[in-house]
Amino acid sequence: MGQATGNRRKVVREFTQLLRIQERLLGLLQDALAELGAPTTLSLLRDLRNRTGNSGAESFGRVANSVEGAVRELKLFESEIQKELMDSSEEINMDGVPDLPAPLARFLAERSQGPHFSYQVRQDPVRGWIISWREYTEQGMIRAYGQLYERPYAWLDE
Repeated sequence: MGQATGNRRKVVREFTQLLRIQERLLGLLQDALAELGAPTTLSLLRDLRNRTGNSGAESFGRVANSVEGAVRELKLFESEIQKELMDSSEEINMDGVPDLPAPLARFLAERSQGPHFSYQVRQDPVRGWIISWREYTEQGMIRAYGQLYERPYAWLDE
C-alpha cells in the first residue's frame, strides 16, 4: 500500500469517526430538546409562573432555541463531512458495488481497512443492498458477524 493510499484511508477513517461523534452529539441534543419541550417540563414551568410570577418559561425558551441552533449546526457539520467524504469517493466506493447508500459505504470503508474483516454484498428486490460481514481474531476465529440492510423493515410493508 502506497503512502498516498494510507493517508487517504487515514483521512476517511478520521471523517467517519467525526460522523460517529456528530451522531452521538445530535442524539444527546435531540434528547435534551425533547426534555425541554416535554409536557411535564412545561407543566412545571406553568406552575412556577403561576405561583411565583417567575419568568422561567422565557429562559427555558431561550435555552430551547439555543439547543435547536446547536442541532442545526451539527446537521450542517454533518453535511460538510459527507461532502468531504464524497469528494474522496474513490476510497468509499467498493469494488463491484455501484450506488451503495452512504451509511453502508461508510461502514464498509471504515471496517474493510482492518486485515481481519471480510464481507459480501448482494442485492435483494425488497430489502435493497444487504451486507453480510465477519470480523476475525488474530487466530482466525470469528469475533463478530452480522448483516446490514439498506431497507431493513421493507418486508413489513407487503
